[in-house]
Amino acid sequence: MANQVPDPRTLSSWEDAFQYPLPVVRKLEQQLRKNIDDNRQKLRSLVGASYRDLLGTAEKIIEMDEQMQAVEGHLGDIGRKCSARAVERASENHARMRTTLSATESAKHGTMAQTKVLQSALSVAARTIKAGGDALLVSKLLVLARLLHKSVSETPNPPPILEDLRRKLAVLRRKLLTYIERALVKPTTERSTLAHTLCAYSLVSSSTPKDVLRHFLQARFEQLEASSEISSETSVLAMLDLYKQTLSDARALFPRLFAEALSQLSNVPLLQDKQIVSLYELNLDMYGIWISEDVRSFTPWVRHEQLVTSEVTSGLASWAKQAQATVLTAVKDCVSLNNDARAVLDMRKKVISQYLGLGSSLRDGNHAARIGDLRNIFMERMEQLAADSARPVHGVLNVVDKPSQQPSAMWDLALNDINIDGGASQFRQDVVDRRHGRDAQVRQSVNKLDGWMSRLDSFWNLAQQLRLMKWDDEVGLDLDDLSDGASVQDDLSKVDPQRVQDRFREAISQALHEMYSWVTQNAASELRAAVLIRMLREIDQRRLAVADRFGVSMGEASSSEAVSVLHRRLAEDISDSAVKQYADSVKKRLPPALALWDGSPPLPMQPSPATFKLTASLHRAMSRAGNDLWSPAAVNALKSLLDESITNALRSSLSTGVDMKTTLTNGHAASEDDMPNGVSKSATQEQTSDDSDRDLLLQSTFDAIYLQCVTLSSRVPVQQQSLQTFVSSAKAQLELGDASSRRLEKSAGEYWKRTYLLFGLLATGSN
Repeated sequence: MANQVPDPRTLSSWEDAFQYPLPVVRKLEQQLRKNIDDNRQKLRSLVGASYRDLLGTAEKIIEMDEQMQAVEGHLGDIGRKCSARAVERASENHARMRTTLSATESAKHGTMAQTKVLQSALSVAARTIKAGGDALLVSKLLVLARLLHKSVSETPNPPPILEDLRRKLAVLRRKLLTYIERALVKPTTERSTLAHTLCAYSLVSSSTPKDVLRHFLQARFEQLEASSEISSETSVLAMLDLYKQTLSDARALFPRLFAEALSQLSNVPLLQDKQIVSLYELNLDMYGIWISEDVRSFTPWVRHEQLVTSEVTSGLASWAKQAQATVLTAVKDCVSLNNDARAVLDMRKKVISQYLGLGSSLRDGNHAARIGDLRNIFMERMEQLAADSARPVHGVLNVVDKPSQQPSAMWDLALNDINIDGGASQFRQDVVDRRHGRDAQVRQSVNKLDGWMSRLDSFWNLAQQLRLMKWDDEVGLDLDDLSDGASVQDDLSKVDPQRVQDRFREAISQALHEMYSWVTQNAASELRAAVLIRMLREIDQRRLAVADRFGVSMGEASSSEAVSVLHRRLAEDISDSAVKQYADSVKKRLPPALALWDGSPPLPMQPSPATFKLTASLHRAMSRAGNDLWSPAAVNALKSLLDESITNALRSSLSTGVDMKTTLTNGHAASEDDMPNGVSKSATQEQTSDDSDRDLLLQSTFDAIYLQCVTLSSRVPVQQQSLQTFVSSAKAQLELGDASSRRLEKSAGEYWKRTYLLFGLLATGSN
């Protein structure tokens, strides 16, 4: 048959055994092991019998030698003393001597045998501990060793090695207690093994069942504390495993299973225990007859104070309270060191899922409250991470403190070599940067703001995943089985996600307020207004983005005052140089180009060169600053400032002239025939100078009307312009008629219409 086991003697080598099917090999293995065990037993019996025979032969030889010597001595004495009385007295003395010698030898053999058993027991105990064997067997061996040590120490002549054996016994006892501690904290240990281990502790320490329960719980609690010192997710999950296993083991072991295991120790004397008898290293079959009767009849005595279920429940409740506090502390320490929100959420899923599975083991009404404590630990950390993710990176704004280079024009891209092997993304980015005036330093801040937005998106996605987590699918029980399962499910899936999202929105709002506050505080500082405006625009874009993506409602940004200050500063920076040059030009009072005047009476048809140069300089300065800066509000601020400064320049240039009302009559200079008698030639020259002043004032009036078109703003009506006041005053001094005044205004307006495209940036914001 295929499954028939072959005869091992027919196999020539070990490889032949594996030519058969696996079941046959297994049966062959079992047969060989059985044969080995049988041969071992036979050999042990044979060796024991032979050893006893040999020992008996040796003893007989020694005894015969002694007897022969005694016979020779007697024969000698008989030879010397042949009297019957002497022989009789010698015989009596010989009998007494034999009795004394037998007692001495018996005591000596007993001491030697017990010492040998003591040494063997200690050696087997040490080897069993090292191999991770049964702790109960080791405790029985140590009890036996203690009894043998006491018996040998009470003999008249104890051996010198006894003191070393005593120290070795003390060391092994400490090792056994440590070994028991390690065995008790293993969560995977079977309960039968745990029961034996607890019995070993009770036997070696003479503890009551209540003390054993206390020691068991204390050992598990110390293991929890040791695991809590390692702040990692693995240690926390291991603590929960040990926590659950401890509750289950304690209820299963105490009081019934442990009491049953403990009662088996006192059934038979120690030297008749199966575990002790089976140890061939002790050689009890040879040395047993020499062991004292007290040791052979000793039966382990254990304290059988009854341990009731209520005491177990009370002890477990007290232990569970401390263990839960330790677990919560470990979770908090572990979470506080983790800066990865995704890892925190994963750990929250695992820890709470595992804790939910403890519901059947806890058997109390505070399960939901403890889950709430765990939730609060994770949610507090998530709120901190939400605040950290929304907090701007240090240096997002103050990078503009460094000097910066003006952004290049859009058309400068045509002069640069752009690598488009990977697509046009780099070209598109360069176009966007120049369109928005992003120089190298602003680009650094923009990159950091983009990174900030990326962190916000990542955290928001995690917060959304928090709401989508399913708990019934992951946990090995139905939450409906819990008395407050619906509340727990609602807290985990709705309350916690909403709490994180609210804190996240609050943190974003606070971060944006900090950015706006920074811009507001630095609006009047020495930082470049252009850079601050660009930064403010970037912040506004992010504010609109977070409002759309995350629902962060901030209302209107509280930076209108800062924007006004920045536009005013930008206008001052742009117009300062051009206005100064214009003021210097008009102060020279250069005569106007009368040849270009037209009409009757002749009136200016185009502005003075200084005025045209002013508008051109302003436009170039605005373009150099960046086209992206000139929003309608910024242009209006510039025009308001120009209206004031140009008016002041015109008034300053004409303040040295003579009042036209005292020198003009009906708008014309008096002729020489009309001069009264006695008027000198100097009066005629003065009249010529007055004509020049009138022409200059007329040209200045045209320039003012033209500049009114340039500085016309949608924010300030024409009637409220400073230039309008100057024009009205000049018209009154010139005493222009309505027709001349309308013709002058029409000429200035038509010239602006012909030239405003040259100054496109200045045209922004006009009516």
